[in-house]
Amino acid sequence: MKFILVNHRTPLDSPTCAECSRPLVSGYLKAVSTQRQYCDHDCYLRYEARHLLIPWLTEPYEAPLEMMTSFAAASCAYSIALAKAAQRIGELVTAEISGGDRRPKI
Repeated sequence: MKFILVNHRTPLDSPTCAECSRPLVSGYLKAVSTQRQYCDHDCYLRYEARHLLIPWLTEPYEAPLEMMTSFAAASCAYSIALAKAAQRIGELVTAEISGGDRRPKI
């Protein structure tokens, strides 16, 4: 979260907020890394919160191979863990059913 508060000046190049598209007046925010301009701190926070979790959708670059590989590995690991849990639950249910059928004969 790095931004500059610009006082007593209006922007020349893009006079609208990057989040809400309202016209900018003096006293706007400018993000340091992206150079995007926001009308106030709330718009800046909304934009950052919405785009922080999915940065590969907001920037015009391809996702790096490492990120795609890590998603594939995590997906595979979760699938294996879920399959093992389902197998264990099946074993427990089978053991309970077979154990319940053994009634002492009187």
